[in-house]
Amino acid sequence: MKLFIKRSVSPDKSCFTVFDELGIEKYNVTFAGKKPVSKIVVSDCNNNTVLTIRRIPIVGAQTYVFKAGKSHLTFVALISKSSIVGHYYGNNWHISGDIAAGCYSIIDVDKSVISTQKKLSDYSELTINNDIDELYCVATSVCINLINTVDKLAVQAV
Repeated sequence: MKLFIKRSVSPDKSCFTVFDELGIEKYNVTFAGKKPVSKIVVSDCNNNTVLTIRRIPIVGAQTYVFKAGKSHLTFVALISKSSIVGHYYGNNWHISGDIAAGCYSIIDVDKSVISTQKKLSDYSELTINNDIDELYCVATSVCINLINTVDKLAVQAV
């Protein structure tokens, strides 16, 4: 299945909109809470919360906890001057590819591809191989798109 994730420019707390191949809105991603990226809510087209993402502030890493129903998964992105490395805790997945460029694959322990993402001009194309993994793949894409606010990693002189 293919999903398309587009950054929202609306003045409300909406940050991403997720569409299917037919252009029908499937999920809406919004900020919740007092701090802008402390809690993110993924809602379906009926405005029901299907997944929450909590950002845990840890120095040197972007740490996110995904919770869908009673299950949860932790995603940690370690950012260095030259790359971004992603790790999962709670399953056997890992990320292969260039996270900073938005072109990566989520791989299972048996080397099967869970999903792939390609960053295009104003949206990301997410191909998911199994419907069961859809919400966690969308959550990963949202978090990576929040980390990547520039096209290339760069150190700016102050």
